[in-house]
Amino acid sequence: MKLGPVQEEKWLALRHRLSYIWVVWGLFPLGIMFVLMLVVASPEANADAGTVKQQEKLVTERRAQAVLAVSALLFFIGFSLDGRWTDAERVGRRILRAAGGDEFKPTRTQLGAHADLAFGAVHRAVILLTVVGLVMSVLALVAVFARLPLVNGLHLLALAGVFQVFVVSRHPYYGELAEAALGGELVEPDDEDDKKKKK
Repeated sequence: MKLGPVQEEKWLALRHRLSYIWVVWGLFPLGIMFVLMLVVASPEANADAGTVKQQEKLVTERRAQAVLAVSALLFFIGFSLDGRWTDAERVGRRILRAAGGDEFKPTRTQLGAHADLAFGAVHRAVILLTVVGLVMSVLALVAVFARLPLVNGLHLLALAGVFQVFVVSRHPYYGELAEAALGGELVEPDDEDDKKKKK
């Protein structure tokens, strides 16, 4: 698909914005939380593990599991909502309705004029994923503040890191979605049109 200069500029601006948000609001806070976690946990790291009672260990393990479960739930929520909001078929239907598809069959140019709906869907998904990633990394720091062992905080931070890998793995899809929307290619021909051609 060949994009015009204005369309290509919008597409490139989106890709640049995605990378910027991921680095500044995804990776950078993750690094900050890691450093803060090490600073907060350093006195605890020197404590004698043999002096901790069995009951305290059990309580600590349960708290660690609870925080890990919350973090995993956030991962699932971000994953699910992102897939729902940026589903190509769903976005395509919204664009078709906005272009007057209920009354007539819009051209690709008319559909492409409503590509901002796809850009909006991507933007909402990126904001959601960014917030979820930030909360996951903050949970790791909170866990260490709550006197959980450093290793539990590192597990949580590792999960937040995996989440950031998931986020960046979505960027090519977002680019394809935006490019298809700009070209008016998110909507497939209707079955009714096929029936008319056969008659």
